[in-house]
Amino acid sequence: MPPGRALELGCGTGTNATYLARHGWEVAAVDLIDRAVDQAREKAAAAGVAVRLRHGDATRLDELDVPGPFDLFFDLSCYCGVPLHRRDAYAAGLTDRAAPGAQLLMFGYGPEPLGNPIPEVTSWAAGVTADELRASFSGWELIDVTPGTNSVPTFWFTLRRDA
Repeated sequence: MPPGRALELGCGTGTNATYLARHGWEVAAVDLIDRAVDQAREKAAAAGVAVRLRHGDATRLDELDVPGPFDLFFDLSCYCGVPLHRRDAYAAGLTDRAAPGAQLLMFGYGPEPLGNPIPEVTSWAAGVTADELRASFSGWELIDVTPGTNSVPTFWFTLRRDA
């Protein structure tokens, strides 16, 4: 993709947001952990790039001053940690900010296999599935699902917003 406007959800310490900014993207990034956002600011400053960093909940983008439209959304394990009852709000927030043809690149864990101990966080146990993304992201097309290389089920999902 040619550089445009990107929003990273669950940016952590800003490694990917900084990478995108270094490669010509105008980047906004959100994380729930305030210390991670502080470290992301330090990382971007050290790299000499501008990243608009926000501390807050990726399911409440209206509260975070990250208006669209965005051409790219990047999610490295954020969605799979979102409580199940907030996932529709996450999808709606992205949809509201998506430029026509925008892409969402999401890395997520698959559902826990039967017989495994259930993690404390229900959303992690439920994982992410292609069927869920098709149902939750109305107006988006799931264009690719690539299995990850981890020892547990993981996937890279690519979705494209309708034009």
